[in-house]
Amino acid sequence: MKHRIFLIGIIVIAACQSKETKKTETVVVTQDSVKNEQQGSDFNMESFQNMVNSYESPDRGEWQNPQLVLDKFGNLSGKTVADIGAGTGYFSFKMAELNASVIAIDIDDRFLNYIDDRKSELDNSLGERIQTRLSKEEDPLLKKGEVNGALMVNTYYFISNRVSYLKKILEGLKPQGALVLVDYKKGEMPVGPQETNKIDENTAIDELKEAGFDPIELDESSLQYQYIITATKP
Repeated sequence: MKHRIFLIGIIVIAACQSKETKKTETVVVTQDSVKNEQQGSDFNMESFQNMVNSYESPDRGEWQNPQLVLDKFGNLSGKTVADIGAGTGYFSFKMAELNASVIAIDIDDRFLNYIDDRKSELDNSLGERIQTRLSKEEDPLLKKGEVNGALMVNTYYFISNRVSYLKKILEGLKPQGALVLVDYKKGEMPVGPQETNKIDENTAIDELKEAGFDPIELDESSLQYQYIITATKP
């Protein structure tokens, strides 16, 4: 793994490259700092809370446009969706509100505990639609044909053997199930990771094809900073 898939994937969502022209100060989380967090060095509750605050920042809704992303699945009511790299559950809770059953998947149990704590504060019917699952770095641990859809937001770079991992997602999808992959476009922008931590959309499409997804649709225009790929299981 480039540096630990799911936790980092979510951290990339929140990681912003600050510009002198921007008035809003953002939190920059580097790959090395994330690795240290997972290995236990330099970790404290304050740093973890800073990450949580970043992922849940109200500003995120403006550039992430979560409803537009989820619309790629079509009607989610009654469907089961894997939120791969769920982090704080930013998308998990939104999908549950749309009456989907959600498997919030992450390799870091601190985030899964955070999601479970939030569930306890919600209406029972909503919280019951979300289950958490601790996964492995090389495997999302989906059962065969378990889900109608899978969501992967800003996680793709951190998978070391991406084609192999995508094949595991494909196996976990029901026939005609879809993977919606969201990641950052190349180029300088006020949000997102450093340029070397980005996978361009053409590379992602080639790897999805190699894994067996078909058809594959690319949306480069709906989001200012990100592309959206919808890849379907034959």
